[in-house]
Amino acid sequence: MPKAIACIPHKNRMEAHRVDYLRAISDSMDHPFQSEDGREPSPAHQQLTETCIQYTEIPYWQFTNCCTDSLQIAFSIFCEIGDTVIVPAYGWRAITNAPQFVGLNVIYCDIDDTGNTDIEEMHQLIAKHQPTAILIVHNFGTVVDISKLTGVCDKYGVRIIEDAAQAFVMKESYDYKIGSAADAVCFSFDFTKSPGTLGAGGAIATYKSEIFNRIVSVCSHQTNELGIGTKSYLDTVAAAVLNCDIKIIEEMQYRQRRVEIATYYKNKLPYKTLSGENYIFHRFIILPEKDEKQNLLEKLKSQKILAKSVYKPNTDDCLYANRFYERAIELPCHQFIDVKDLNTRIEQIL
Repeated sequence: MPKAIACIPHKNRMEAHRVDYLRAISDSMDHPFQSEDGREPSPAHQQLTETCIQYTEIPYWQFTNCCTDSLQIAFSIFCEIGDTVIVPAYGWRAITNAPQFVGLNVIYCDIDDTGNTDIEEMHQLIAKHQPTAILIVHNFGTVVDISKLTGVCDKYGVRIIEDAAQAFVMKESYDYKIGSAADAVCFSFDFTKSPGTLGAGGAIATYKSEIFNRIVSVCSHQTNELGIGTKSYLDTVAAAVLNCDIKIIEEMQYRQRRVEIATYYKNKLPYKTLSGENYIFHRFIILPEKDEKQNLLEKLKSQKILAKSVYKPNTDDCLYANRFYERAIELPCHQFIDVKDLNTRIEQIL
């Protein structure tokens, strides 16, 4: 029996690179200390910072426990309790939980055919509600051109927070440079991401030194003239594994393999996908008709292609977000898929 093709290829990853990760973990064990206690960051953290700056050109990086932490920190430093913020109607539940967790009021903006924020509607909502901050998410690796919002945000004094949890760039060339139009950009490095640790991990980055100082103060549990802090930290083992994963992705050309899988789906399957720029393909989305969706999921499952429905929108009030949910299916699109094997399975379905 062939192995199932899962959306999350953790077992494949361990089979291929377990020894690499174990070496990285071993090398990190002499530096268990956290920079919160006044020590310098570990060599693993220093290397990770240099690498992230190289890829993104964003100069200031603070690594966190997870992207949700990063979002909470960003909202907390830009907003006061009771402020209003605008977030996308569709996205992982953290994008609505994070602002509400720090006491903010949330308004939802609908999505467009990229699966991301409808820029025109966001313009209208900003002018109407004049929020303290907005959140823009790059779902599935499809990048939003946030520069289209800087004019209206500047006019009303609105902060821009960017969620690039599914869109860490590794030499891919997008029209919009991740983080370049935002006050802060949040990343996820958990084990489902590319690159990823073996558990949870995240970061918050910015171009602005004054914002970075506040971020560091928050993450280091400080209470001072900048405000009250908490603790969020990427441990040294996770940093070492993440460095290792980045090296593996480059050496094995794993990003290119993801593009090959996505290209296969585009050419082979008779279904619409998301529009917009995407060279990362955290997942590949297909959009069968609403009444076809469940039957297609069963067919995929019969061939051990473990596709799944996308998660529900964060509100029922936005038309296109709900239409997207009714149709959208996530297909596995990772580097360990054999295209010939995938084609054999797909042929049984079409």
